[in-house]
Amino acid sequence: MSLDEIRVLLRLKDAPQGDCGEVNALLDAHICHVAARIHELRRLEKQLRALRAQCTGEGDAKPCGILDELVQASSGARQGARASHAGRHVTGSHRQGSRR
Repeated sequence: MSLDEIRVLLRLKDAPQGDCGEVNALLDAHICHVAARIHELRRLEKQLRALRAQCTGEGDAKPCGILDELVQASSGARQGARASHAGRHVTGSHRQGSRR
């Protein structure tokens, strides 16, 4: 939870006559955020496992499937960012209201 969320909870704790609906709403929002992050992390895990499967084994790094995939993904992302956002951040690279 963010410090602001914790501050809200502490403020509500100090006002016990208040409505606990705000506490529930804050927790519900945080639960949604956690669920979204879990989904994102599972998707990342799947991508990393697919990337790991690109490696044919031990040896020289030059023919490494993982490194080839990273280079292709990196150059494609840079071209897409330049074409659609001319000098701005890639959409979604910074989440507004992101909480830990």
